[in-house]
Amino acid sequence: MRTTAEHLQKARHNLAFLNTIDAADDTFADWAIVILFYRALHLVSAVMHSQGRDHGSSHAERQQQVAAMFPPRTAQSYQRLRSRSRVVRYEEVTSTAREFERLLSSDFEPLLREVQSRVPNAA
Repeated sequence: MRTTAEHLQKARHNLAFLNTIDAADDTFADWAIVILFYRALHLVSAVMHSQGRDHGSSHAERQQQVAAMFPPRTAQSYQRLRSRSRVVRYEEVTSTAREFERLLSSDFEPLLREVQSRVPNAA
C-alpha cells in the first residue's frame, strides 16, 4: 500500500472483520489479537505515509520507523501488539478474551489516540 488513504481503508476493513468475532469469547481470542495488531500496523503506516515517510518492506523496518516517529509509549504498545500477535499465531495454542481486552485497552486504544492526533480521520 502506498497511500495514507489505502492504509486507513485497510484498518477499517480489519475493524469490520474484528466486529464479526465475539471477542468476549475465548474461542477466537487469538484471531482477535492478530486482527488488532494488523489494524495497528495499518494505522501507524498511515501516519508514516501522511508524513511522506516509507514504512519499509518488513515488520522489523516498520518497527524501527515506529520507534523513530512515535513517543516511546506508543512504540512499546505497537511492539507488544506485534509480539503477542506473533506468539498467538505461531507458538501458543490458546489465548483469552481477557488478554484481548487488556491489549485493546492498554496498548491499542492509546496507540489509536496517538494516530488520531496526527491523522484526524483515522478510525
